[in-house]
Order: sequence, then C-alpha cells, then structure tokens
Amino acid sequence: MSRKQDIIDAATELFSRQGYHATSTHQVAKLAEVSEGIIFYYFKTKEDILLEIFYDSFDTFLESFEQPINEAATGLEAVRTWVELHFKAIEGRAKSTLLLVRDFPASLVDEGSPHREAILRRVEKLNRYLTAALNRGIHDGSVGPCDLETTALVLRSLLTGATRLALLETPRNPKFPEAVWEFCRRALTPSPSQI
Repeated sequence: MSRKQDIIDAATELFSRQGYHATSTHQVAKLAEVSEGIIFYYFKTKEDILLEIFYDSFDTFLESFEQPINEAATGLEAVRTWVELHFKAIEGRAKSTLLLVRDFPASLVDEGSPHREAILRRVEKLNRYLTAALNRGIHDGSVGPCDLETTALVLRSLLTGATRLALLETPRNPKFPEAVWEFCRRALTPSPSQI
C-alpha cells in the first residue's frame, strides 16, 4: 500500500472518530506511520486530505450507479436501485460517509472556492442519474408527473437526512432503508387519477 493511501486511511479513521477539526496532521502522521512532512508532500493542507476522501467516496459511489440504474426495468425501479445503492454505500463506507456528512465544510462550494467546480460537477452527475430515472419513470408510467429538478432535489435531500440518521442513530433500525424506499415509492407512484 502506498504512503499516500496510508495517510488517507489514517485520516479517514481519525476524522470519523474524533472529527475533522479535532484531528491534527500530527495525529494522522503518527497513525499512518509517516512523518508530517510526508503528509505535506502529498497534500498541501489538511483540507486537501478531506477533499481526497470526498472525491474518492463520491466517485466510487457514482461508478456503482451507472450500470444497475440503466438496467432497471422501469424508472421507478431505477430510483429504487438508487436508494438501495445509497444505503449499501453507507454500509460499505461508514467511516468516510459519517465524516463527510458530519464535517464536510459547506464553504468548499462557496463562490470563489477553488474546489467548487469539481464538487458541483460530481453533484450534477448524480443529479443527472436521478432526473433521468425520474424522466424514464414518467414516460413508462411508473412515476407520476413531476418537476424533475425539484423532485430530484427533494429525493437527494431526503437521502442526505436519512444518511445522517442511519449513521448517527443508536441503536440502528434495520427497517429504516426499506421504510425510506417505501416513502419514496408512495410519493412517486402515479395516483389513479394520473393513470
């Protein structure tokens, strides 16, 4: 394993356990068994380590989406796949997801931030998958008429909140992911008057 990956793994562990702001690069270096100078060889700032964790998590998440969503039988099934993959990603990357949900600075997407474009590009890609699934559902009759952009925003917001609850609630409710999907299904399925 590379020293850079050792640093990322150590930072993910410490940031998720102690919080991003409460963790020093000295602590990361100690856990990664490298010097602090090596950290700054790979990353200009501690924030850059956080961004690397974000990019890796988000990109892996997006890569896991494309094929299963495209293979779903209907638009509504594509949304279900999206919800299921979301919870699967939370489970598989609990530490990095907790860190990003809890500690990711909103200022990184502020106007003038050098990271804004790269972050928003990823969010837009996620949004395209979701709006395409909704649009497909409207056309195949599995999703009722809706404003695509607004509905996608509502669904993303719902899952952001669900992610926080799934990671921070103790004890965890094993029925929660299915309850989130059932809520989405009821909200998106066309009413009898729309059929």
